[in-house]
Amino acid sequence: MTESVSPPVTVKARKAPRMTYKQEIQTIKNLPRAGRLIVIMKITGVFLVAIGLEGIVTGMYWLTLAFIPLGVFVSMLPIRIKTGVCIACRSPLEPSQAICPKCGAPQM
Repeated sequence: MTESVSPPVTVKARKAPRMTYKQEIQTIKNLPRAGRLIVIMKITGVFLVAIGLEGIVTGMYWLTLAFIPLGVFVSMLPIRIKTGVCIACRSPLEPSQAICPKCGAPQM
């Protein structure tokens, strides 16, 4: 007996529209102060790790020992603050919603 096997069906995922530069800036402006602080600290952590990696490249290992752990600590320090509103359009959200139903923006 020979059974015919049908090939697997592939389904493409819907591609989410990307935000423009102006929309990203407006989203950051809509963040509460604590949210802005989180964004600033995460960016600062990336820069501190980059300085530490530069210490490896240039041979100044004290930069590596000082800045990589500091950068990782600063990046990981603020994890999440829930405000109950969308960071893009300020509409109210349910406690477990990760995507705003009104504008479709993902939440931090």
